[in-house]
Amino acid sequence: MSSRFLIGEGISRVENIRTLPLEDKGLEVYTGWNEAIARQLVERSKEEEIRRYTGRDARERFVDAEAAERWYYEKGHVVYALGKKATLEGIIWFTHTPRPEVGAEYTFAIRMYEAQRGKGLAGAFLEAAHKDFASRMRYEDSFWLETDEDNQRALRFYEKHGYELVRSSGGRQLLVRK
Repeated sequence: MSSRFLIGEGISRVENIRTLPLEDKGLEVYTGWNEAIARQLVERSKEEEIRRYTGRDARERFVDAEAAERWYYEKGHVVYALGKKATLEGIIWFTHTPRPEVGAEYTFAIRMYEAQRGKGLAGAFLEAAHKDFASRMRYEDSFWLETDEDNQRALRFYEKHGYELVRSSGGRQLLVRK
C-alpha cells in the first residue's frame, strides 16, 4: 500500500515496532513535509474538535497553505504524518523549544482527525513518532506539551503515554514526558 500524496522528496516512511498496529489498520506513518500535507493540514484544521481544543490551528498556524509552509520552515518542525491512501488522518510534530525549568528541549503536539479519532490508534502513532524521533535525532531527554485543563480526554491520553502534570496556570496544563 502507498499513501501517494506522502511519497516524494523529503518524505520517508517510518517503520518500527510501534507502527505495526497502524499498518494492520491500513495506515502508514511518514516523516517529512510536502505541499500535499500542508494543503490537507489546512482542511483538517477546520474540523469541529480541532477548532474547539486547538483553535490556533485554523486561526493562525494553518489558515492557508502558505501559512502552513511558514509554520513548518520558520521553526524547523519535525513532522510525522499518519496516512491512509491519499488522506491525512493524523499529524504529530516536535519543535525545538527549550524549557530548561522542566528539563525538556522539544515540545510535542498531536492531532488525530475525525475518521481515525476514537479508534485507539493515537497511542500507537504517538509511540511510533517518539521512537523514530529519538532515533533520528539521537535525543534522549524529555518532551513537554501544554493543553487546556478542560480537555480531560487529552489529559488522560497524555498521562497514559508517560506525560506527567508539572503545573496548571491560566486554564492550561504543562506536562512532561521523561
